Amino acid sequence: MNESLHTIIKKLRTRKHNTRFRDAEKLLLNLNFAERNSKHGTSHRVFSHPELNCNITLVTHGRNDVLPSYQVQDIIKALQELEELQQ
Repeated sequence: MNESLHTIIKKLRTRKHNTRFRDAEKLLLNLNFAERNSKHGTSHRVFSHPELNCNITLVTHGRNDVLPSYQVQDIIKALQELEELQQ
Protein backbone atom coordinates (compact mmCIF):
# COMPACT_ATOMS: atom_id res chain seq x y z
CA MET A 1 0.00 0.00 0.00
CA ASN A 2 1.48 3.34 -1.05
CA GLU A 3 -0.50 5.65 1.21
CA SER A 4 0.85 6.65 4.59
CA LEU A 5 -1.08 5.60 7.67
CA HIS A 6 -1.77 9.26 8.38
CA THR A 7 -3.50 9.66 5.00
CA ILE A 8 -5.52 6.47 5.49
CA ILE A 9 -6.66 7.57 8.95
CA LYS A 10 -7.69 10.95 7.56
CA LYS A 11 -9.77 9.30 4.83
CA LEU A 12 -11.47 6.99 7.34
CA ARG A 13 -12.38 9.93 9.55
CA THR A 14 -14.07 11.75 6.67
CA ARG A 15 -16.23 8.76 5.75
CA LYS A 16 -16.71 7.27 9.21
CA HIS A 17 -20.44 6.83 8.62
CA ASN A 18 -20.02 5.36 5.14
CA THR A 19 -17.27 2.73 5.34
CA ARG A 20 -18.16 -0.65 3.90
CA PHE A 21 -17.01 -3.91 5.42
CA ARG A 22 -15.30 -5.00 2.21
CA ASP A 23 -13.21 -1.81 2.09
CA ALA A 24 -12.23 -2.09 5.76
CA GLU A 25 -11.34 -5.76 5.34
CA LYS A 26 -9.13 -5.01 2.33
CA LEU A 27 -7.42 -2.15 4.16
CA LEU A 28 -6.68 -4.19 7.27
CA LEU A 29 -5.38 -7.18 5.31
CA ASN A 30 -3.10 -4.90 3.26
CA LEU A 31 -1.69 -3.51 6.53
CA ASN A 32 -0.74 -7.03 7.72
CA PHE A 33 -3.68 -7.61 10.01
CA ALA A 34 -4.68 -11.25 10.26
CA GLU A 35 -8.35 -12.20 10.06
CA ARG A 36 -9.90 -15.05 11.92
CA ASN A 37 -13.44 -16.21 11.49
CA SER A 38 -15.53 -17.58 14.29
CA LYS A 39 -15.79 -21.34 14.33
CA HIS A 40 -19.50 -21.10 14.96
CA GLY A 41 -20.56 -19.32 11.77
CA THR A 42 -21.24 -15.96 13.39
CA SER A 43 -21.10 -12.63 11.59
CA HIS A 44 -18.23 -11.41 13.78
CA ARG A 45 -14.83 -11.08 12.11
CA VAL A 46 -11.79 -10.45 14.29
CA PHE A 47 -8.62 -8.79 12.99
CA SER A 48 -5.33 -8.68 14.86
CA HIS A 49 -1.91 -7.24 14.15
CA PRO A 50 1.34 -8.73 15.48
CA GLU A 51 2.56 -5.35 16.75
CA LEU A 52 -0.65 -4.40 18.58
CA ASN A 53 -2.16 -5.75 21.78
CA CYS A 54 -5.73 -5.23 20.63
CA ASN A 55 -8.18 -6.85 18.26
CA ILE A 56 -10.64 -5.20 15.93
CA THR A 57 -14.01 -6.90 15.78
CA LEU A 58 -16.23 -6.11 12.82
CA VAL A 59 -19.77 -7.37 12.41
CA THR A 60 -21.04 -7.94 8.91
CA HIS A 61 -24.08 -9.49 7.32
CA GLY A 62 -22.68 -9.22 3.82
CA ARG A 63 -19.58 -7.94 2.10
CA ASN A 64 -21.17 -4.59 1.19
CA ASP A 65 -22.50 -3.80 4.66
CA VAL A 66 -21.80 -0.31 5.97
CA LEU A 67 -19.99 -0.54 9.29
CA PRO A 68 -21.29 1.27 12.36
CA SER A 69 -19.20 4.34 13.18
CA TYR A 70 -17.93 2.85 16.45
CA GLN A 71 -16.32 -0.01 14.50
CA VAL A 72 -14.67 2.47 12.13
CA GLN A 73 -13.44 4.38 15.19
CA ASP A 74 -11.86 1.14 16.48
CA ILE A 75 -10.01 0.80 13.18
CA ILE A 76 -8.82 4.42 13.38
CA LYS A 77 -7.58 3.93 16.94
CA ALA A 78 -5.64 0.78 16.02
CA LEU A 79 -4.08 2.48 12.98
CA GLN A 80 -3.04 5.45 15.12
CA GLU A 81 -1.34 3.09 17.57
CA LEU A 82 0.41 1.33 14.68
CA GLU A 83 1.53 4.69 13.28
CA GLU A 84 2.99 5.67 16.67
CA LEU A 85 4.91 2.41 16.85
CA GLN A 86 6.43 3.03 13.43
CA GLN A 87 7.75 6.47 14.34
